[in-house]
Amino acid sequence: MPFAWSKEVVNYKADVFESSTLGYDRSIRIDLADGDTVSVQFLSSAPADFVSIGASFHTVKMDRHKYAEIYHMLQTEKPMYFTAYEAGSSPIRFAGFSTSEESVGEGLVDADAQSHGMHSLGSHYSDQPK
Repeated sequence: MPFAWSKEVVNYKADVFESSTLGYDRSIRIDLADGDTVSVQFLSSAPADFVSIGASFHTVKMDRHKYAEIYHMLQTEKPMYFTAYEAGSSPIRFAGFSTSEESVGEGLVDADAQSHGMHSLGSHYSDQPK
């Protein structure tokens, strides 16, 4: 069934674990602005059918090497968006994270972060000698 959407990420929970029954050992669970939840599971190799869309709970399987990059983006960027789509008879699938548009050279603390409550971190960096 075709679908396409992009939704803002509001919360996340990262897990790293060992399991004798699961085919992965790290995951990130994200809550979206509309109330949906996405479980992103990081495997040694993502399968061809890596996106599963439910009524309000979705599962995405990604290559393990993407875990650190996605975790870093969730820690440092706001707003963050999760986008997923599937279309066509031999489906074209996509699932990924993105940020809002930002200026080149914005640095560690940007206007978006400061407008979302990171003033104390921003003032710490602005107080440092140049």
